[in-house]
Amino acid sequence: MSDFVGVEIPQWMIKETLWEHLEPLLKKYDVKWRGHGHIYVDHQHGNVSTADTIAAELSMTLSVPAELIRSRLIEFEWLIDVRSISPAQDRLTRVVERFVYWSDDEFEEHDFEMNED
Repeated sequence: MSDFVGVEIPQWMIKETLWEHLEPLLKKYDVKWRGHGHIYVDHQHGNVSTADTIAAELSMTLSVPAELIRSRLIEFEWLIDVRSISPAQDRLTRVVERFVYWSDDEFEEHDFEMNED
């Protein structure tokens, strides 16, 4: 099976194969679906530990580095890691997005140097 002509995808990267190995681990570690992805990682120690343990076990079973496993789980949206998203970053993104969507006229209204008032 391959995504590109002439390029073979390793068996472990195929969605069905990875799921066959992941599903029993989700049951083993009592990971429940709560609408955030199969494995949800926030700053809670239990969530971090479970995600690391599952990645390590998949790594040993599939003979692939754990970071590659994590990356593929994230790509399939089976692992959601929100530790890198801080509230401050989210607010900054919203502020920047507001500036991007201003038209030239609106920008002139908000530009203090151009505003003669």
